[in-house]
This record gives sequence, C-alpha cells and structure tokens, in this order.
Amino acid sequence: MFDLPDFEEDLRENLDLFTAGPLMFHEPVWGVGHTAPKGSAAWEETQYHLGLTRKYASILHPTSMVYHLNNCVIPAGEKDRMLRTSLENLEKLREAFPDVRLLVENTGIREDGTQMLDQEEFTDLCRNRRFSVLIDVGHANVNGWNLTRLIEDLKDQIAGFHLHNNDGVGDLHNRLRNGTLDISALVSVIDRLTPHADRIIEYTRDVYHGEPLLEDIRYLQSISHPQSTGQNEAKTGDSLDTELNMSRLKYVFQNMADAALATRMNGELIYANPAAKKLFGLAGRKTPMLWETIPHIEENDALYQLLIDGIVQKKKNITSLVDYVNRDGKLYHLHVSLTCDAEESGVFLIVVSDLTELMKVSSAFKRYTSPEIADYVLTSPGGEKQGGTDREVTILMSDIRGFTALSSRISCTDLITMLNHYFECMSSIIDHYHGTIIEFLGDGLFVVFGAPKDQPEHAADAVSCAIAMQNKMAGVNEWNRTRGYPELEMGIGIHSGNAVVGNIGSDKRMKYGCMGEAVNLAGRLESCTVGGQIFVSEDTVLRLPEKPEIIDRYQFIPKGAREGFAFCNVTGLGKDHLQQSFTAGTEWVSLPKGREIVYFILDGKTVANTEHTGLLVRVSADDRSCMLVPDKPFELLQNVMLQIGDHKIYAKVIGKADDGYILCFTSKDISILDLCKKGVGDGFNTEYTAADQTMPLV
Repeated sequence: MFDLPDFEEDLRENLDLFTAGPLMFHEPVWGVGHTAPKGSAAWEETQYHLGLTRKYASILHPTSMVYHLNNCVIPAGEKDRMLRTSLENLEKLREAFPDVRLLVENTGIREDGTQMLDQEEFTDLCRNRRFSVLIDVGHANVNGWNLTRLIEDLKDQIAGFHLHNNDGVGDLHNRLRNGTLDISALVSVIDRLTPHADRIIEYTRDVYHGEPLLEDIRYLQSISHPQSTGQNEAKTGDSLDTELNMSRLKYVFQNMADAALATRMNGELIYANPAAKKLFGLAGRKTPMLWETIPHIEENDALYQLLIDGIVQKKKNITSLVDYVNRDGKLYHLHVSLTCDAEESGVFLIVVSDLTELMKVSSAFKRYTSPEIADYVLTSPGGEKQGGTDREVTILMSDIRGFTALSSRISCTDLITMLNHYFECMSSIIDHYHGTIIEFLGDGLFVVFGAPKDQPEHAADAVSCAIAMQNKMAGVNEWNRTRGYPELEMGIGIHSGNAVVGNIGSDKRMKYGCMGEAVNLAGRLESCTVGGQIFVSEDTVLRLPEKPEIIDRYQFIPKGAREGFAFCNVTGLGKDHLQQSFTAGTEWVSLPKGREIVYFILDGKTVANTEHTGLLVRVSADDRSCMLVPDKPFELLQNVMLQIGDHKIYAKVIGKADDGYILCFTSKDISILDLCKKGVGDGFNTEYTAADQTMPLV
C-alpha cells in the first residue's frame, strides 16, 4: 500500500512510533515480481516499488528489511533466469542500504506454482550466500517442509519468524491455534534452537485485529520459554565485573596490547580497556554508542558492516580483517573478533588487534596471486585448508600467438618488460569483470569466473571481459611500437561448465586451483584461435542473458568423446563489440605459377615427421594469410608448419575455397610478401598481381 496518496504524510506524522526501537521493515510484495524479465512492464513496476522501498526505508532507518525472492508463477524453463533476476534486485537493495540487515524470506506456494525454491534449495542458497533468514512458518507448512530440520539447518542465520497458522493447503494467515500446524511444539523448537530470533505474529485480515491479536500474544507468551529472556539488556552500569562476570580477567584486559570492548546488542558500549580507548579515541567519553566511536566515512564501511553482522544478527562468533581510519585520518589494518557471551546473551565482547605492519606482508602476498584468492585464503573459514568443491564456473584461457618464436628475437630484459606491461593491462580488465586469475601460464592467462566468490552472471562477465581484453591490444601494441618491441596478437577461448575449485597441494605447499573437463575444453578452444579471435562454447552461449554477435560456427570431437563440441567466433555481446576482429584477407597477391613448398602437420605443439608438399598460390596483401593447395585435404583449424627455404612458418587452417585452403600465419620470422618479391631457393615466381577477390569461408 506504499503508493496510497496519504501514506508518506501519515508515516512522517507518526514517525516517533516507528523510531522508538529496533524496526523490521517489510518491502511491498503484492503485485511486485522481483523475477520479471528486464525491460518488461512487470520489471519496470518492480523497479518502481523498489524505489518506494528505498524512499521509505531512508525515512524509517530500519535495523532490518525483509525480502521476498518471488511472488509470481514460474513458467517451465524460467526458474534459473527468474532466480538470477531476483538476486540482482536483492543486491540493489543491499547496495542502497549497506548498513541494514536484509532478511530473505521463504515464499511461494507449491500448489500455486509460485514456490521458487524447495526446502533443500532454499537452505543451500541461504547457506552458500550467508543470507540472514526470516522463516515464514505458514509458507513452510503449506509446502510440506520439515520445520524442525529447516530451523536446525539454518539456526545460525535465522533472525526471525513470521508466526501464523493455516490448513496446510492455502495460506490465509490464520490465528495461531487455528490450523494444522502445532504452534506450541514449533515454539518449543524455536526456544531450543533459535531463542534470540524475533517472533512476529503476522495477520493480514482485519478480523484478527484488536482482542484476537492480544489473545494470541498472551498465548505466545505463555508457551515461550527461551533460554535467555533478554533481561540483561535492561542492566545499566560501566563495570565489566557486573555485565560479564569475569572479574578474574579484568587485570588481563586492562593490560593487554589488543583493544577489548564490551557492548550490548543495541550497540551501547559498556566497557573499553585502555588499548581500545586509545585506538578509538574514547578517553573522557561516558558510555557512548559503539557506532559513534567510528568516523562515518567510506573507508570504515567494512568495519561497520562487520559489527552490524555480528551484533544485530546475534552471531556467536565472527572475525574479519578490516580497515579503520581514525578521526586524525590515520589508517589501521585491524583483525576484529566479536563473540557473544554464552550466559549473558545480550552482551558482546569485541577484541581488536592492530595488524597494520603485518598487513604489509599480506599486501605483498596479494601481488603474487589474485586478490580474490588472497581474500579467500586469509578471511574465509577453512580458506587455508586442502580440498575443493564442485561448482559451475566459466573458464577463460588466453595466449599470445607465436610467442615462442617471438621470444627468441628479443632480449630477456625486454621480454619481461613487454610481458609485464601486457599482463598489467589484462589483469586490470579481468579485475573489473570480477574474474579470478588462477595462473600466468608463460605468455597465457588462466582465469575463472564464478569462484571463489559467487558470480551469477559469470558467463556474460567472461565474454565481456574477453572483448575488452582484445580491444585493449591496440593500446598494448602502441606502447610496444614506441619502445621498439614487436606487436602482439592474442587468442581467447571460453567455456562454461562444472569444475572442482579449491586448495590443491600438500600441507607444506598449496595453491588455489581449478580442475576438470571445463578447464581442458577452454584450453582446446584457445588453441584453435588465431590472433584477435574469441572462441566461445555453445555451453557458454546458452548461459548468456542475450544473443551474442557471431560470425562463424565450428565443431570438433574432443579426445574420448562420442559427440561433437560446438563453439563459435564471437565478436560482440550487448553494448560490447570488438573494435577489430580477424578476417581472412580480401585483397590477394597471386602467384601465377604457384610455388611448391614443403609442409608438416602439427600434433599439439609437436611437428610430425611426415613431409608433405603443397602449392602456394596466393598471399594476402596484409601478409597475414595465404592460399595453399595441399597434397591431401586439411582439417579445419589444423596447425601446420610451412618450410620455405630456411624459413619455418607456422599457420592454422581457417577455411576452404574452391582453389585451396586458407591459412592464417600464427608465427613467422619474415614477410611472406617479401619472399614472393625476392624469391627464395629455386625459382620462386617473382611475377605477381594484386587481386581484389574475397575467398569464402566455410
């Protein structure tokens, strides 16, 4: 009802009623489809209501907000897309209100076709993304969920319950004792597993307002026996002895080098040792709120979020590395550990260690690996342990064409300088698209999208990243030319699928790795490219939110497979386009009599011993490709080595025309056109003509 004409006026007039204590704010859900396709009328309506949500939340300043993943029917085949869209809208709210706890509610009714996730899927999603959760017991009852198991599985993340009853078929939000759900037994489970979670009686019919609601409140109070009554929140004082019953440790806290603080759940600071008073500038201040001790600047956002997650969500223990800038502008790198006392559940102990000097070592560590991997190892639970998980990712492999031959023509010092500049340019683009660099493979890059952090649009991010990388090559080569370095060409292969990601190695030495068929196939695609191309598997194309621009389609059969592996040459996606994509030359230099040459087939990177002969009949005017008539048919994308006099020239078969095969040069130490003009060996025909003729690719 947010868009009623008098809503905002009534809200502002009664604002004092809402700001007297902690507030849970429920976004509008009737008629709002977070899962609607982007650009549709329903999607525009959703954005409108999200705007109202942001508007009124900015007035109310709630401590938490409730989010429905779905409220509409899910057509066949649309579930994954709808879930992605809903999660994107969730992130929009998270970005708009970084200091507000977002609670994801289990929603939808199975029989109506509106249940987005079943119990196992909902549990896995909340666990994997560490969502704070609000359990609607009515929705769960209608869908046949096992509430005891649900609460047990998510007990550390559940922040509240919507309590009402129903007949197990429809969800009309009946009174607590009117339905098939045993509320008394359920409350017993809640008391045992989540005693500090909020309990919200949720009725939507006016008939229950007034005395019926008061009766149900009294009934709920009579059957509730939580482990902690929350009476500690009513205590006052400034004594660690009284609040924590740890007087024997007072001397330790007073003299420890780490900062130690104690706070109530509302953020009221009830103790700070000398180290904490110095770090947070508390000298002479009486029992301030914890939030008031930290300057409200962007650099302190992570510290704020950590304290909010730990205290507001009532987590038993939470630790993290965060930055902190004090009122004098000095930057600290802190390790913060927040623990909820087992007996005094309304009191939290915070211990802060200054790791500023040690973090210099961490900074150096991050330079030797991807920042995402470094964060995973340093901050994730079990991040340093061996083991991996199977998850869907997109793999990007890139490689400089003809690098081996190029490296023999440039000094080691210049080679490292040139490579470092190239990798610096590529790495910044990969970071922008949230890719994780697993390894630098000589002159190549092995990048994964979707690990170690979740990345719903990993396929689209990988393709857009590849386009940006290819477009950046013009700037890389301009930099090379000004320093006398050779120009570079890069090929990229992309494939999506399941892979095992995690720590690989021994206890003494480990690395974060990614293994599986998806990795191997991405490598095969990269090996099929020539400079400037991006080959993308059909598996990746199917995961893209829109159709990419494609100029060629191919297929090969991987070793050990029975079916062909389909992929395509992508030149654009959405607003991203290749500024210059490779195509075979349209202007050719013809050799009227041709030139018989020797060539060899490559098996991987090994040159086979069998010698073949072919007739070189044309060379492109840009000196990047040629036309060859072989003594036996080529396979598409086959690699060959041409022997012309003393020169070894590497090429890839990229197409077939009526009078031969089109080969793209991948590595050569001399201009083929110069060979045509000057002649090499016995009778290279120096008479040539320019022919403006397009050779069709198949």
